[in-house]
Amino acid sequence: MPGLSGVELNRDQASQGGKTFGEGVGQAATAPLDDLNLRRQEVPEVLITARRAPYATAGLQRCSAVVAQIDALDEALGPDVDQPTPATGTGDQAANAALDMVRDTATDFIPLRSWVRRLSGAAAHDREVQAAIRAGLVRRGFLKGIAHQRRCTRTAG
Repeated sequence: MPGLSGVELNRDQASQGGKTFGEGVGQAATAPLDDLNLRRQEVPEVLITARRAPYATAGLQRCSAVVAQIDALDEALGPDVDQPTPATGTGDQAANAALDMVRDTATDFIPLRSWVRRLSGAAAHDREVQAAIRAGLVRRGFLKGIAHQRRCTRTAG
């Protein structure tokens, strides 16, 4: 029946949304730990390396090496703008909105939050993380340019 397939889709979306919420609620509720610099986001080594030398060409003689570095950056950064992204269902969107609300509520309990972040070192750490992400994005673009110029493919050897 045509109506039942829509019901099944909504049930699946609700189930996925519940799973998304369940996976993220702990992190959202403990967001104040980030503000107090008691919990830090770890920066992947590939981004640290990219920050040190975003335009390094050592070790990039073979297409396989270029593609391997692009893949490592994709793993750390998520899909690039030229890659398909998984569709976010209605359930995931609702779960993400609820997680944002939990995170905002948890962090609102900290008076003078911006000062706490500065004094605890959390703001400086966030700037370091963002700089590493920017360097990773630059490095990935640089490597994709090399791959394009050499006509490398994801399966190249």
